[in-house]
Amino acid sequence: MAESLYRRVLGARFDTLDPAVQHLHSRGGHWHCPGRCTVEPAPGRIGRMLAGALGLPRAAVDAEFRFELCVDAEGETWIRHFPHRAMRSRQFAEGPGLLGECLGPARFAFRPEADGGALNLNLVDLRVFGLPWPRRLFPRVHARERGEGARFHFDIDVHLGPLGRLVAYRGHLDLDRIEVIA
Repeated sequence: MAESLYRRVLGARFDTLDPAVQHLHSRGGHWHCPGRCTVEPAPGRIGRMLAGALGLPRAAVDAEFRFELCVDAEGETWIRHFPHRAMRSRQFAEGPGLLGECLGPARFAFRPEADGGALNLNLVDLRVFGLPWPRRLFPRVHARERGEGARFHFDIDVHLGPLGRLVAYRGHLDLDRIEVIA
């Protein structure tokens, strides 16, 4: 079996992650897993329009959630099935120690950091429609994953300067309920 995307990007730091985080980021193939989530959408009209253009989720409180992952040789397709909307992105190795993610017209580069068993993703580059986004206008992204037994916890919060929050979503996946799709 080929080395997982996150193991390639993190190197030896991968082994310091919580077992549930390692488990999620080690699985190949095409599978999905249930969980629960809460979503706080953008509060303003402009923020909601931008969030809609990126396919970000709408408001939900302790709602059913399903995560789907399809791994291939070039990377991973992540589909987060929120109530009312699915958010699809593509992840790949962006360069030495960097994780790339495409979401709509935006291409992000994150530097993953292992922190006490948890995984933090720190935004280091952003391009929109292929053009560099000015660093002073970068969104503030908090992205943290951690494990607790067979539960994988996620906490994502994205703010864009004067627009404020674009989206925040947090919740968990029950990794003992993974189902293989193909």
